[in-house]
Amino acid sequence: MPFSTRWNEEPLDNVESASEFVSTRAAFVAQTTLYGYVRTRAGTRYTQLFDDDLFAQSLNIAKWQLFLACATDLAGYLAAGCRDRLDEAGERDLALAMLRSALSGYDEPARTVPDWADAVKRAEARLRLVKADPEDPLAAFKDSEDALVHWAPIADELKIHDEGIVRNSIRFKWKDIRVRLTTLLQADAVAEDFAAIRPAAE
Repeated sequence: MPFSTRWNEEPLDNVESASEFVSTRAAFVAQTTLYGYVRTRAGTRYTQLFDDDLFAQSLNIAKWQLFLACATDLAGYLAAGCRDRLDEAGERDLALAMLRSALSGYDEPARTVPDWADAVKRAEARLRLVKADPEDPLAAFKDSEDALVHWAPIADELKIHDEGIVRNSIRFKWKDIRVRLTTLLQADAVAEDFAAIRPAAE
C-alpha cells in the first residue's frame, strides 16, 4: 500500500485533524527523502533496481521504519506545541494517540516488516519517556534523521560520505513542516478536544 501524502491546509483544531497532519506529513517526509536519496545514488539504474527482489524488500522495510520514526518525531513535537494546555500525562497521551492514529491507516508493515510490533513498542516507549523541546527542533527530529541514514538501502561506505547531505535533506523537509504547523495549529482547540475524548483513548 502506498503512503497517503494528500492533505489540505485546514486549521488543526481537533485531535482528528492533528493526527491527520502527523500521518500525511510524516509520510511525505519519509517518502521524499528516502526515495530521493536512493534515486540520487542509483542514477540511471534507479528503475532497474526494483527488479531486484532483495533490494525491493529492503526499500520497503526502510520506508516503513522511516515512516514510523517520522510519525513518532512529529507526534511528539505537535503534542509539545499543546504543552501549555495539557498536563504532562496529557501531552504524553496525546502524542501516543496521534502516533497510533497515523499507524492505524496501514496494515502492510505488520505483514512485511520483520519485528514491526517491537519497533512500534520502542517508538511508543520513546514518546512516554522523552518530551520534545520546541526550542530545539533539531533534537526533536533527530530520530528520523538517524532512521534515514540507518535504513536507506545504500552501501555503508557510501553512507559515510553522504551522511551530512542526507541529514540536511530531511532537516529542510522538517523545517517546512514546522512552519506550516506554526500557522495551522490551534493548540487550545486540540487540547480541549483531547480532554473530551481522552477517557476513550486511554
